[in-house]
This record gives sequence, structure tokens and C-alpha cells, in this order.
Amino acid sequence: MDSLVCIDCGDVPEQESTWEYGDRGRVEWVRRPGGRCWSCQQDREERLEREAEERLEAARAVNAKLRPCWSCRGSIGGAEGSELELRERARPDRLECPQCEQDCTAKDLGPLVLPVPTKRELMAALVSTPDDPWWEDRRKRAKEGRMRRDR
Repeated sequence: MDSLVCIDCGDVPEQESTWEYGDRGRVEWVRRPGGRCWSCQQDREERLEREAEERLEAARAVNAKLRPCWSCRGSIGGAEGSELELRERARPDRLECPQCEQDCTAKDLGPLVLPVPTKRELMAALVSTPDDPWWEDRRKRAKEGRMRRDR
């Protein structure tokens, strides 16, 4: 029984409590060496869930500060609580949220290419900074000579 010591708390289980605990609760199976007791297993699962939630909240906060999705004007990280919501910080070159990207892929529209700034916008940009979160990308892509994707 000494070999069945809980790896977290060091408790030795009673002979009749040699169970293994998994995601679905108690499974009738002799606990192997290096396992955890029930309370340590619960604490570990709660800690992992809490850490995952904290990472998601941090990603949401960072993504909320980035520019919005080009297509739906929502969060670049995706709708909160959605299946496709980004669990990490969005790349700086990201233009669409995961849902809009998936929709464009499903419709076989190809990659999003931003519209080229007009001459009026370019002239106005000489006087003041445009209030356009995509401005630098639009200017950069205009220099590359790309055209806008038809939607």
C-alpha cells in the first residue's frame, strides 16, 4: 500500500479505497502507483478549469483591445462563449473573427483583401491620422497592388 501514496498530499489509501478517479467520477479500478486521492484529484481538476478560464479571460481582454473583425465588426477573437472563440491572443495581421473566416471558407471566397484607400483618404491622412483601425493594413496592401475580394 505504501506504493499507492497520493503524489500530491502523501496520504496512503485504505485497502478498500483503491479506486481510480477520472473525468466521469469514480471508476472501479485499482489505483496505480503515482496516482491521486479523490480530494487531490478534485482539487487538480478545479485548478485546471480555473487556469483555463483565466487564460480565456486574458485572451478575451487582449482581443477586445485589438481592431474589430472586418466583416461583422465584432471582437476579432470571436463571439464570447461561441465554439469558435479564440482561446489565445489573435495575431496582429488577423482581419476577421473565427466565425467570419469559417463562413468565407465555406463559401470558397478566398482570403480577405482590404480595399485600397481612395485618393481622398490618402490626402486626408496627410493632415490627420485616420480613424480607421485597418488603415495601416490598407495602405500596406495598396502598395502591394492587391485588389479587394468580392463578397
